[in-house]
This record gives sequence, structure tokens and C-alpha cells, in this order.
Amino acid sequence: MLRGNKLELLLHLIGDYLAVMICFVIAFWVQFHSGWILDKFDPSKMISEYTRASFFLGAGWVFLFAVTGLYRSWLLLSRTLQVLHVARAVILGIVAILLGLFGSEFIGRLVAGQPLLGDYVYGSRFKWILLYGAGVFFLVASVRMMIAGFLRALLRKGYGANNLLVLGATEAGKKIALAFAKSPERGQKVVGFLDEHYQVMDHEFNGFPVLGKYSDLANLVKKYKVSGIVISHDSSSLQEITRVLTWVCDLPLHIYVIPGLYNVISGHYKTNLVHGFDLQELFAFNMPRWEVRVKRLMDVVVAAILLLCTFPISLLAALAIKLDSKGPIFYSQERVGLYGKRFMVHKFRTMRTDAEKNGAQWATKNDPRITRVGHFLRKTRIDELPQLLCVLRGDMSMVGPRPERAVFIEKLREQIPFYIGRLKMKPGLTGWAQVRHHYDTSLEDVQKKLEYDMYYYENMSLLLDFQILFRTIYVVLTGKGAQ
Repeated sequence: MLRGNKLELLLHLIGDYLAVMICFVIAFWVQFHSGWILDKFDPSKMISEYTRASFFLGAGWVFLFAVTGLYRSWLLLSRTLQVLHVARAVILGIVAILLGLFGSEFIGRLVAGQPLLGDYVYGSRFKWILLYGAGVFFLVASVRMMIAGFLRALLRKGYGANNLLVLGATEAGKKIALAFAKSPERGQKVVGFLDEHYQVMDHEFNGFPVLGKYSDLANLVKKYKVSGIVISHDSSSLQEITRVLTWVCDLPLHIYVIPGLYNVISGHYKTNLVHGFDLQELFAFNMPRWEVRVKRLMDVVVAAILLLCTFPISLLAALAIKLDSKGPIFYSQERVGLYGKRFMVHKFRTMRTDAEKNGAQWATKNDPRITRVGHFLRKTRIDELPQLLCVLRGDMSMVGPRPERAVFIEKLREQIPFYIGRLKMKPGLTGWAQVRHHYDTSLEDVQKKLEYDMYYYENMSLLLDFQILFRTIYVVLTGKGAQ
């Protein structure tokens, strides 16, 4: 069965396209058959002559709606907010149409040397274009409201709801669980509670089952196909909330907190308000779906081009490593990626083969374990080139936080608040932290980099990715931050 948010996306795509197609048909009739525009009146015109134009116009509107963020889940958001977003998208679309029509005529006059002032052919159409825009807005918004009504009717009957778990059998947790139960049209269903006192308490709390302790979360998420959790822990100290978050930040979940707990962690990271409930979403992922897909396409294209262009450099690096010290050319190591997925990362070897004979450790300034060639490879970031293969495989992105080793993650998640939140992002070959800070040499460095990583997560966009990639070129050329 399709979950509410997936069905919502499918219906919005179909509904939006049908709405703009209806508007196209109406616009065609007004222009050629109504007689309202005398110089365009032509009853012999057939709409079949404009099939291709209608397809591209409809696709253009859907693309614009995607770019402006209309294809998100609106089940927990205000319908008024959705209508306002539709209005913004339509205004941008009409402005683009006007610029296209009047701009092309302006350029034509400029090239032909004709006067730039005076009446324009499309000047008389201005009001009709605005009416067309009003029609698109009204129809798209109306269809979306009908879809919202249809989805809410399905959800009230128990179809397609997303499952939630509540952490903490508290009064605040009970209030939220009952609120969701009374509002099934929001598409969220509480399947049970988790509590640290599970072994010494009743396994039912106000009509909801108590399913286990926080440490059981990973198994229960898989068993009940949970998409989100509500933290209603009975302690309001930052230390206790941090401890709770260490169990959940590396899971693919929406994390909601009640306002009292949000006040404890406010100032750390941004949140999204959940409309109609006393909840706020923590670590909300705000990158539009279309940007996520473009980001992946960009990863593949850039990684492939870089692999081809740097192949001669890689050959020279391999030869230099072999001549400089005994041992393999490549250094392979298991790293932790998105939501805790393990994968092998490959780099050109820059240290002696016995570098970790005393166990895993960070590199230090002027580290004696680094070889002569290794110093150069690290300074120029050439040692990172083999990781482009990880980007092509999809384990890494071109831009993201540094992929860390499991042994360090287990230590750092207990020492640094919200450190595990990095696992909500696919690791990257370069990133905001990498270009803003040097290699990790201490716990303070890790904390500083976490701030940069979470800034990237909260502001993730293609524009920021391009900014980081260009800054990476500067870092490579200057050697800034290398060690």
C-alpha cells in the first residue's frame, strides 16, 4: 500500500499537469474560438495543431512547481501555506512567460534596428496573460485542495498512514499520541511507546502498547516500518536529550520534539514547525527532491570527468608512492556512510604501512608516519582521487561531510552532542567543513567541523554545493588546510 506522502506526490504530479492542460485548452478556445480577441479569431484552428506546445508548456509548469518546492509532503503543513506557495510559483511562471514574449520581440527590434519604444504585438495580450495566470493559480490550487480532501478521507479510514513511535511514556507523550489519534487525516499513526523503564512498568500506556526501551529502537523501526519518532522524554536537561538523540540520529526518521524539549536544544539547530500540533521537527531535510536528483547526476558527471582528466596524475602518484616507500599503492578502509551504511573507501597511501600498529588514531601536525610523497599528496589532495570511484558507486557524494571510521563514530557520539546527526547526510569527497577547517587533530577540531557539517545539512542546496566545489579548487591550489 502506498503511504500517504507517496500517494500525495503522485496525485499532485498528475493533478498539476491536468490543471495546466485544462488552462491551455481554455486559453486556446479564448484566443481562436471565442471571438473576444478579434485579430486572433479563427474557428478553423484545431487544438491538435498545438499538441507539442501544450506538452512542453505543461512540463514547464511541473518543473517550475518542483523547483519552487511544491512537491513536498503537505500532510503536516498548513493548507493556507500550500496555497501561498502555489501563488508564488504561478507568479514566477507568468513573469517568465512575459519576459519570454516581450523579451523576444524587444531583441527582434534591437537586431532589426527598429524603434524600441512604441506598441508591442503582445501589449494587447497583457491582460489575457494575467487572466491565464489567474486561471492556472485557481485551478491548480483547487485541484490540490481536492486532493487534500481525498487523502484526508482515505487517512480517516485508516489507509496509508505513516507509523510513529513515541519515546517516553509521559503526559506530554500521551497528549501527542491522543492528538494524532483524533486527527488521522494528518497521516500519522502512533503504533506505540518506548520507555527506559520498560522492564518495570505496565506494557500498556493509555491504550497504546509500550514496545521496549530506547535501545530497541532500530529493531522496532524495521518491524513496524516506522517513518518518524516523537521525543517526549521526561527530562529537560540537554545531557539527557542528547543521550536520547544518540539512538535515533543515524536512522532514516523524522524526529519530532515537544516545545519544552525544543527549548533545551534551541540555538543548536533549526527546526520545522508541525502545523496543528505542539511539535517541532529536528534535523529536518529541506533540500527539494529535484535538487537531490540533480545533485546525484552532478556527482556522476563530475566524478567521471575528474577520473578521466586526472588519470595521468594518478599514474604519476602511484609510481611515486612505489618508489618512495615499501607497501601497497592504495590504502583501503571501511567507513560509515548515510544512515550508518558501511562501505570501503580507497585512497592513495600517504603513511607507512605500520602507521596504526598501536591502534586507530588521528593524523597530527607534522605526523612522522606520513611519507615524503605522502606530504605532497595530502597537501595537493591528490590522495583523495581514488574516492571518486565511491562517488560513482553512490556511497559518497562530491559534497558532504567527511566519511568517518566506525571506531571514531562510536567514541564521538558519546562525547559530542548531536555528532551522529552527520549520518543523515551522504559523505562527500569535499565539504563545507573540509574547505573551512583543517584535518581533525583533536576533539575540538571535530566539534568545530560538526558545526560546519550541520550548517551544510540545514542549508543544503545546489548553489552551496557549487560554492564548496569552487572553494575546493582554491584549497587545492593553495594547500590551505592540508596536513
